[in-house]
Amino acid sequence: MQLKKILLLLTALLLTTTTAAFAQAAGKASYYGNSLHGRRTSDGSRYHKDSLTCAHRTLPFGTLLKVRNVNNGKEVVVKVNDRGPYCRGRVVDLSMAAAKELGMVAAGVVAVQVEEIGHVNDPNINDLLAAHKLPESKFIDPATGESYTMSEWKQRAEEKRQQALAQQTPRYRVLDTKATAKAGSQKK
Repeated sequence: MQLKKILLLLTALLLTTTTAAFAQAAGKASYYGNSLHGRRTSDGSRYHKDSLTCAHRTLPFGTLLKVRNVNNGKEVVVKVNDRGPYCRGRVVDLSMAAAKELGMVAAGVVAVQVEEIGHVNDPNINDLLAAHKLPESKFIDPATGESYTMSEWKQRAEEKRQQALAQQTPRYRVLDTKATAKAGSQKK
């Protein structure tokens, strides 16, 4: 019975020190090549080279990590959605977008410090992300091949809508619903 208690205590101690030990880890980071774009990751999603994601050997999927390039000080926050890397000394394998944010594309493999900052399901995740200045995700436009943030997409869509309205002849011009409602209330 005494031996059972000691083993239980040692197991608990090992689990707590392992978690605390990963509070900040140092090692090397590599990144996914373009040939992996569109393939399934370990969590079942598809890898997209413009997403801010990474592979880690043990952390749960959805864990957010702040990765800092030791050489130039650039940082990026990424989400764990895959397993790996399986090379000795490497702690994370980054998406192409994350590698660009860190300025490591030309080098291929760089020394990094990795810090766990939370999980996507944490109730206060927005505060955590704001504190770590997470860059806005970019999405590729299939027509042009350029990447845009969601706010840039909204701005571009509004500009295109305005251009379309300006190009319409008065006979076919689409009426704005607010203007129509306002005109209707003034007639009464």
